[in-house]
Amino acid sequence: MKYTAVIIFILSSINAQNVIEGRWHLVGFEDAIMYQFVDTEPYADAGLRYSIYVNGNGEFDDFDGDNTGGTPHPYSVEGDIITIDTHFGNILSYHMNYRCDGQVVELIDQGVIHSTLFREGYNYVDDNCIDYLEDCCESEYLANDECDGVGCYIPQCTEDCAWEPMQCWGSTGYCWCVDDYGTEIEGTSTPSWQGLPDCGTTGCDTGYIEINDLCFYEQDIEVLQEMIDNSYDSNIVLPCNEYDSPYCGSPNPYMDSSDSWMWIAVDGDTYQWIPNENGVVDPLELGIQEWENGRLTSLMCGAYIYCELSGPIPQAINTLTELKTFRVEGNYFSGIIPDTICDLDIDYDDMLEFDVRYNHLCEPYPNCIDVNDDFWGQYDEGCSQVGDVNYDGTINILDVISITSFILSNDMFDYQAMLMSDINYDGLIDVLDIIIIVDIILN
Repeated sequence: MKYTAVIIFILSSINAQNVIEGRWHLVGFEDAIMYQFVDTEPYADAGLRYSIYVNGNGEFDDFDGDNTGGTPHPYSVEGDIITIDTHFGNILSYHMNYRCDGQVVELIDQGVIHSTLFREGYNYVDDNCIDYLEDCCESEYLANDECDGVGCYIPQCTEDCAWEPMQCWGSTGYCWCVDDYGTEIEGTSTPSWQGLPDCGTTGCDTGYIEINDLCFYEQDIEVLQEMIDNSYDSNIVLPCNEYDSPYCGSPNPYMDSSDSWMWIAVDGDTYQWIPNENGVVDPLELGIQEWENGRLTSLMCGAYIYCELSGPIPQAINTLTELKTFRVEGNYFSGIIPDTICDLDIDYDDMLEFDVRYNHLCEPYPNCIDVNDDFWGQYDEGCSQVGDVNYDGTINILDVISITSFILSNDMFDYQAMLMSDINYDGLIDVLDIIIIVDIILN
């Protein structure tokens, strides 16, 4: 059986059509978002990645439809490396691992799968390729092939190539639990001198994951993970001195320390969460959290907690449908606040429940935020001005091209693009805006 899986893997690799252009669903957010990679001008040797959200009929538009989110992101591909410019100095680079004849691609960052995409129209769950999409024997074969000596981690598989529920790495002395696809279950990694983790069947409902015998909604965990990933990807250099070094980083590395005072509350019970000290901040180590019935209801990561988050606020913030408190004041978030933040069930006028002040967030701001409040403020010195339609920091001919495209092709855009393009503030994007922006360039 193991050799059969290896043969299937080799044949699928030979026949793969490994191209990124096209429409892809994001695993974990299949019903909410998809990406469309388009080879287009002015990026002749690359293209643009569009984020597309589901419409009111539960369907996805084309990239020129009503539900395209924000400014598209330029991307380029060299070999099996894709580089994506998410604007405001945020450059993402991933190794692309194609599977299933090019129908599935894993985006890998420093050896860890960051996200998985599958093509529109491809049945990620029911298609036969899922039989070896995360096949343990395939992973075992690759691990043995890439290992150049002793001490490597080699997956442990059952006779029918399923993943053993508990995986161990002998040279490190650690064991952990994995799901049916070999993905480590957070919070289960245990050193051998403390015993073996309990990798029995989870008692959580579908869509929830079990961490330390508690159930958490997986999509809420993923949004927290995206905040953490965005912070690491921003590569921001913080103004720290020698006394700050144990706490200096984005996100704050102290939150992964056993000395961390952060805590979470689950259904009214408070837990002094013990970080696993694995060198990175994990979702349940982030700030102070409250959960009810497995859903995140409060995230406190404000100034006095020092989470030191950076990069963009996730577009998927609106999937935190039970969130009642979102405090992230005094961090280093940059870019534009996604308009999806206005979908939350939060009192935006109560700073004890909602506070995004004093980050590095740029105009235009969503209409649910009162920027005329006496206490409102952002460190926005590095932000673009109205007219910088493509957010590259300069008003130039590329912005004229973008506005002209809006007018001629009747492209749809979100309210933020509207505000950046409506130079004369008349509520319309038309030739008058082009005349004004040309005058700005010439003068």
